[in-house]
Amino acid sequence: MSFSLFKKAPSLSFVFDIRDTFVSLAATRFDIDKKPEIILCQKFELKYQDSKDHKKYLASMLRTLDKAIVSVRKDLVKIGNKENIGKYYFFIGSPWSVSQTKTIKIIKDRPFEINNTLLSKIIIGEEFAIEKYIEEQTLEPNWKVLEEKIIQSKINGYKVDNIFGKKASNLAIELFVSFIPFEIKDKMISYIDERIGRNIKRQNNSCILSSYSFFRDLYSNKNDFIYVDIGKLITDLYVVRDDIIFGIASFPFGEENIIKTSLEKTNLSRDIFMSHINIGQDKKFDLVSHNNGEDLLVTGFSLWTAEFKKTLSQICTEMNIPNNMFVITNTVISSMLVKELSNIGKNISFEMMGSKIEISSVGEEIMNNFALNSKAFVNEPYIKMNLVFLDKLFKQQ
Repeated sequence: MSFSLFKKAPSLSFVFDIRDTFVSLAATRFDIDKKPEIILCQKFELKYQDSKDHKKYLASMLRTLDKAIVSVRKDLVKIGNKENIGKYYFFIGSPWSVSQTKTIKIIKDRPFEINNTLLSKIIIGEEFAIEKYIEEQTLEPNWKVLEEKIIQSKINGYKVDNIFGKKASNLAIELFVSFIPFEIKDKMISYIDERIGRNIKRQNNSCILSSYSFFRDLYSNKNDFIYVDIGKLITDLYVVRDDIIFGIASFPFGEENIIKTSLEKTNLSRDIFMSHINIGQDKKFDLVSHNNGEDLLVTGFSLWTAEFKKTLSQICTEMNIPNNMFVITNTVISSMLVKELSNIGKNISFEMMGSKIEISSVGEEIMNNFALNSKAFVNEPYIKMNLVFLDKLFKQQ
């Protein structure tokens, strides 16, 4: 995977983060001697958010992408910034892309040289196998590679950063690959060519890899952990063991499902229900509905927890489940869910498969330390992780 887009390019970049119900766009400046600087950042909600109607859902995402580009360009002019946008980085998350990891091992009696020809042959074969597996699981044909990266390599049992040109009799590679359906990739490329231009420099990345890179650097003393991101429609998670992504999964139960399933247990309108939730977060409201005495969100939290445990059990066993879990908390619901899972005030630990798991919330304030002007743009944790990831690559050039 090449990151040559950083070389000899104009100073401003557009960084996109495309999720289940929104598109965020940041106009950013990268500098070799400074932190990345956010010039402008905006979030745009998808008007249509029902993934069951694939065509309408995709069309809504593309319209939102168009709106984001037009709006941010206009607002840059309004603040007096007339710099050219020379680079476009697209970070694509669920449900638009699917990621997998694969351990590749080559063991031979005699030492062999590690070169591009060998690795290309191995990786292409593994990508084909992963693609077929995804097609079987999703019933969606014709997936294309979005991103590929070797995230760890070992020669004769020892970690090595640069393996090219070296000889080994025992090679182990941890391969990370993201795929995107051809239809989505084709329509995105066609749109971008039309709106931005065919010759503009652009690069596609997965959201998972940027978060993995961010958390590995932030918590360098944690070699094993669970990452959880609760979206509006989808919850994404992955497990890191011995510094590498051990497994990746998602399930279609997010904040909207938590709210809907909990609301059904009350006779409150949605507006009143949500006002109680917000009061509970801000003023320590007791979270008790007025009609039946049940906690307002207990039903949704219980259903989410059941789905989470079911999904996690497909990745981990009792022997390899990490005892640390990091949850992105950028909303009222996600913050309250962490408190519920942590059993704060109840002296009870969150357990799964007989193991106690320590849950930590990761808020946006942590990410603000890594980008200039970051505090001016709230509720944008994903964009900020993406910027840290890109800045790290930029400074490695």
